[in-house]
This record gives sequence, structure tokens and C-alpha cells, in this order.
Amino acid sequence: MQATAPVLPAARDRILDAAEQLVADQGASNLTLDAVAQAAGVSKGGLLYHYPNKDALLAAMIERHCDDLDERCARELEGLPADQPSSRLKASILGVLTPRAGREDLGAALLAAAANKPALLDGARARYADHVAQLTESGGCFARSAVIMLAVDGLMLGEVWRLTPFTSEQRELIVKELLRLADEACSEPSPR
Repeated sequence: MQATAPVLPAARDRILDAAEQLVADQGASNLTLDAVAQAAGVSKGGLLYHYPNKDALLAAMIERHCDDLDERCARELEGLPADQPSSRLKASILGVLTPRAGREDLGAALLAAAANKPALLDGARARYADHVAQLTESGGCFARSAVIMLAVDGLMLGEVWRLTPFTSEQRELIVKELLRLADEACSEPSPR
């Protein structure tokens, strides 16, 4: 039997993987294209072919972070009843608040990078606007659904910045309460 060589991820993925690891380890302000190229095992020219500058690389990392979040929410939605009005909102709660092993520092680093260049968040802003539009179209009480998602965002950002003092038991209670509130919000019509 012939041994097969391991399949290496595509250059774009290797570059993003390396950049994410460097940002998580050293912070976005210490990210250099030379360090990313070396860590990814590509030439600097190869990196520049895919990402012509540091901002393009950071924007791609933020986009990938958003893609990951969308995928997690979609996976959560698959596990919820299709006929339950609150399923989409619950999937968002669970998708956003489910910890991602090994990627805890990435969100903070990307937010720090975006703080220096707010335009880096343009893609994330568009996705957030789409998410709000989905809340509007999903029926139920828009205001309550929006407040729930703002609470989710607050908890997530507090954890990203390591500000929240909640124990794991307290956090679990908070998530359960958010899920319960989602059922309530989606069972009542929006006030006119």
C-alpha cells in the first residue's frame, strides 16, 4: 500500500491560518506581512498575490471570522425545530455564544485592528445589517428580539475583552434565560 502525502491547505487558507495565529499570539499591531509569509510557508510575493497589503489581509481575516460565525449559527439552526418561530433567533444566540477553542484571542485582536481602521469592519457592518433585516422579517416582536441580540453582543464582547466576571454556571444561566426570552419574543407580535 502506497502512503499518501498529506494534503496541504490552499495558500490562501494557510496565509489566513498563519495570520490568525500570529494575531492571537502577538496582537494585530505586531502583524507583519513578512512574519505571515514565513509562518504560512509562502514567499512574500505569494502572500502579496493574494493580499496586496496588510489591510487586505486583516479585512480577509475579519471576513473569515464572520463566515465562521455564520456557519456556527447555521449549524445551530439545523439542530432546532424548523416549525418553531424562535429557532432562527435561538440559533443566533447559540452560534454567537458557543466558545471556539483556540480562537479566544482572535476576536479581540481583530477588533483592535479595526479600531485603528474602522473601514476594515465594512463587511461586518453589512452582515450585521442583514441580520437585523432578518429579525425584522421573522415575525414576533422585533424590539424584544433586537434587545436579546444586543444582550448577546454585549456578553460576547465582554468575553472577547475579558471584562465579564461571570462564572461558567452564571453564564449558562444567562444563555438559558436568553433562549427562554427568545421563545417569548417570537410568540408575540410586534407592537404597531
